[in-house]
Parts: sequence; C-alpha cells; structure tokens
Amino acid sequence: MHVGVLQRFERRLEGMVEGAFARAFKSELQPVEVASAIQREMDERAAIVAQGRTLVPNDFVVEISHPDGERLAVYADSLSQELSNLAREHAKEQGYSFVGPVRVRFENADDLRTGMFRIRSGVIRGSTVEGGEIRQPMSDMPPPSRGFSGGRPRLLVSTEGQESHTYDLTTPVTLLGRGTDCDLRLVDPGVSRHHAEIRVEGPEVVAVDLGSTNGTFVNGQPIRRVTLRDGARVTLGRTTLVFRRDRE
Repeated sequence: MHVGVLQRFERRLEGMVEGAFARAFKSELQPVEVASAIQREMDERAAIVAQGRTLVPNDFVVEISHPDGERLAVYADSLSQELSNLAREHAKEQGYSFVGPVRVRFENADDLRTGMFRIRSGVIRGSTVEGGEIRQPMSDMPPPSRGFSGGRPRLLVSTEGQESHTYDLTTPVTLLGRGTDCDLRLVDPGVSRHHAEIRVEGPEVVAVDLGSTNGTFVNGQPIRRVTLRDGARVTLGRTTLVFRRDRE
C-alpha cells in the first residue's frame, strides 16, 4: 500500500523541475527516503482516540545537514508541499485523522553529516472559524521569515455579517474547508471538507476551487481559479473572506 503513495510522490517530483531535483540531490539525501520516513513516523505515532479515530502527527520538522540545507534551499517550498501531499494521501489510505493542517519544514542541524536526516513531529491544531470567531492554534511554528513582494497578504474573515477577523497568509498554500486538516477550518455546513485553496504564486495571490459541492465565488462570480486583487470578496458557503494586501 505504501508503494503507491511513494510512487506517485516520485512521479510528481520528476515532473516538477525536470531533473533539477536529481542534480540537487547528488548527495545521499533522497526525497523518497524522507517521504518514507514521514510515513513511518505517522504509523509509529498513530494513536486511537475517542470515536475510534486514529490520530497522527500533522507537523513535521526534517532536520538535515548544513550542506544539504544549502543545496535544498531553492526547492524547500516545493518539496515541503509535496511531502505534505504525501502525508495526506498516506493518512487517507490508512484511515488516519489530523487535528490541524499538515506542514513539513526543513531545519539545519549541526550534528548531521551530508545525506543524514531525522524527523521530529507534533500534533498541532489549526485555526478554526466558528461562531464568528477565529480560534488561533497554540503553535511552535516559527513566524514566516520570507517577505512577500507587494505587501502583506491577508484575509478578513466574517460569517453572515458578524465582525471580521484577520488571518495572515503566511504559507505558499492555504487550504480552506470544513476538514480538520485545513489551514483555515470553516465550521460552515455549506463548505466542503477541502473546499478551496489560496495560493501565493510569486507576486500574485490566486484562489482555486477544489471541486467543492457549492462552489467558490469571487465578487459574486463562480470561479475555478482567479487572481485576487486587493478588496476581492471570496465567498464559501455562508463565510466571506475579503482579500487585503498592504501597499508598501
């Protein structure tokens, strides 16, 4: 069962940068080995909780050597995203549950030689919008270090006319939906489990509908994918997100 998920991961890596990954990983550090280790970490730390749910870690830190860290720097975001996808797929196959968004990040460690790595994992709740309020998680996630050009992107979140709350877009992809593994979980019956994504793509911020049941609307129009301008209103179910970006 593991093989299918790993093979799909390998294929996505190959399609990503046409061999650039292969050149980056001339050392012994192989993304597939990291992916396999993340699967093992989930299996070993799986805990059965109430209602027969099996809970697994959703926050992973991959510690690597400084030379590998330098080699990986250009690909770290893409690889983190693909490793997160792999963890979600593995969880789906095994029937595991997350209590927050799946995140994978890389950190350099002084005591590791080239090609070596180790994984730390944790269970960290995501942000939830319920009853007109955003409940922020307790998190050991470091504040975002990279600035986005063109101002700090964020969402003003409100449900059926209630006061709006700010949610900063600090990661390349923000998953919106009713599922517990979403970056911003919307407790709204009109919202699908994985409803839409807000993607930061260079200078642009893009909203993408993920085949939701009730659709995603930007300024009243149904969308599949659209670039967001400052002030755009994104509607999912009864929840409205106003996209804002400070001008620098």
